[in-house]
Amino acid sequence: MKNSHTNISFSGPGYVTKAIHILENGVQKVATSRRHRKGRGALFFTSEGVKPVTTSFKHPWLHLWAPTRLTWWVAVLFIIGSALFSVRGYAVTFPEGSPKALSAGMTLDWIFFIGSLFFTSAAFCQLLESMNAGDSEGLYAEEKLADNFQWMAWHPQRIGYMASLVQLIGTVMFNFNTGNAFIGDLNWVQQDILIWTPNIIGCICFLIASRLAFMEVCHGYWGWQPGNIEWWITVLNLLGSIGFMISTFYSLAVPPGDSSTTFSWLSAFFTFQGGVCFLIASYLLLPEMFSE
Repeated sequence: MKNSHTNISFSGPGYVTKAIHILENGVQKVATSRRHRKGRGALFFTSEGVKPVTTSFKHPWLHLWAPTRLTWWVAVLFIIGSALFSVRGYAVTFPEGSPKALSAGMTLDWIFFIGSLFFTSAAFCQLLESMNAGDSEGLYAEEKLADNFQWMAWHPQRIGYMASLVQLIGTVMFNFNTGNAFIGDLNWVQQDILIWTPNIIGCICFLIASRLAFMEVCHGYWGWQPGNIEWWITVLNLLGSIGFMISTFYSLAVPPGDSSTTFSWLSAFFTFQGGVCFLIASYLLLPEMFSE
């Protein structure tokens, strides 16, 4: 849609995810919601090509240290949480290839629970990132901005904010899911209520959040951008969410007291697959910070 009062046009899948500013000499300044949220600035499209506003890095894959940026903490916390979920899933799927220290059920439960805490910490930092992105690029023209750092805010018109909020809710559900696993002497119905139910809610939240993040990058409901690191991050997160969802359905089919069925193995395998996808996507958040 076109702004009738300024030389700015907006686009996006129901949400504003891209703003194009027409500058002098036909130069286009393109601001996208994800780039802005991640502190990467806008892009200038000129007759000579694309010129970034921010300083570019020659080797973004080698720049892995930026603790002063909230985005860096989001990446690191997600990396640790994803790694723990991957280790736990691998240990259950391939016990013969896992260290003996991981063979105990209680140890595996602790790995899952600690991993969920890192997920929640990362999701909370991600929500703070979306709340404090501001609107210096004119993406949300009708929004009133706060002058100080916000710990709580409501921005339903921002797709990045909604994706972050839904994912945070999902991680909290995983906290309940993995924490309730420590409760002993639960029958099958109690396990479904205390363990499986928050698990499926968390997986649904992850699917919704991953889908919103994908739409934000594509500026539509679908897109093919294999040359864009942002696209790969959202695709891998979507595949990880699908893996977690499949794992949850297989875990419901496991009979009470039976840990050796095919369904149990498949549940652990898709947990491992989802964790690996999240781990790769989390790592890509680091070079994304310095990529143009």
